[in-house]
Amino acid sequence: MEWIKSLLTSVTSGVSISHPLILIVIFALIALNEVGFPLFFALEIFLFFLSYQYGPLSSQSLLLVVMLLLGREFGANVLYLAARGLGSRFLIWLEKRSLRTMRAVEKFKARLNTNPAIMVAMVRITPGPLQVPSITAGAVRLRQLSFIEGVALSSLINDFIVIFLGYSARSILPGMDVQPKIYLFINFCCLIALVWVVLFLLYRRAVAKSEKQKERTI
Repeated sequence: MEWIKSLLTSVTSGVSISHPLILIVIFALIALNEVGFPLFFALEIFLFFLSYQYGPLSSQSLLLVVMLLLGREFGANVLYLAARGLGSRFLIWLEKRSLRTMRAVEKFKARLNTNPAIMVAMVRITPGPLQVPSITAGAVRLRQLSFIEGVALSSLINDFIVIFLGYSARSILPGMDVQPKIYLFINFCCLIALVWVVLFLLYRRAVAKSEKQKERTI
């Protein structure tokens, strides 16, 4: 397993302003992830290792956070503008291509009436297609500034959780007499996925509670 750590160390050492090509690749990958090409937590694990290897306030970690934010904003807003510009034609195309995503869009529409930026952020940080809030916000012509704020909020929350886990590993692992430590590192990566599941369950519970309250008022 040491080869994985060596590979990550080699790649993360290139995250700097002096290596613009690597930054462009990261930007492009996260933007593609926003429009439907899943990376399966690859960049989250990358950020986790950066904060573990160099610290949460290192130039590498902070630079990656900025690139992730810019990539997410670019990719999400491309999809938002496409849905907003094409309107019903985009939704008809989506329904033919992915009925499941279309149903998720229809369910999310009603939740954008109050605190749209927060709702966009909540949907984005819980497990599920990232495209749903982007398409829905564009389809209902949500104010673009509110959508940008929601994407930024979710990006910062997402990266804060990952960096916190990386910093925790950096603080805890050196004091543990367990070999090889790479296995503990992998366990912390698995913990990232567990955090997302917990967030999803909390989100579902909050949604169910709000729907029950609406039914009582009717």
